[in-house]
Amino acid sequence: MPERQRQSAAYLSSSRIGRRRELFRTAELNAAGWAALTGFCVSGAAAGLTISRFTGIPNWITMPVGGFTAFAVVLAADRSKWANMHTTYTWTDNLAEVERIATVLQRVGVSVLVVVNGTDWPSLDYRNGDRRHVDRAFRDAGLPPPS
Repeated sequence: MPERQRQSAAYLSSSRIGRRRELFRTAELNAAGWAALTGFCVSGAAAGLTISRFTGIPNWITMPVGGFTAFAVVLAADRSKWANMHTTYTWTDNLAEVERIATVLQRVGVSVLVVVNGTDWPSLDYRNGDRRHVDRAFRDAGLPPPS
């Protein structure tokens, strides 16, 4: 490897450009978790097979729908849990600026708290489910939105 390439390789990121969205936001599944999810989807497909036996709808329709429905239920539960979790965001040491953004967010119906911890900078505390409102308020104020 040429010397120039070797020197610059230390500065290159090993990750891809951009951020890949994770399928689950709160669950980090290991092999046992993926096996349990697969089993749950298989049981959904079996329920679809049972439905096809009673209704006369073809198996090739009800089995995939049952498996997908089981997966969608797990995904919806994960997203609901994530939306109800709280997060904090700090971008400045100016308490008045943080309170101003909090007031803007409260006007649009976002439940937000200004948190000041001793020597730390003030921060906003809000639900993850209100992320779009928070991003919009920050963009409207000319500030970088939380990432």
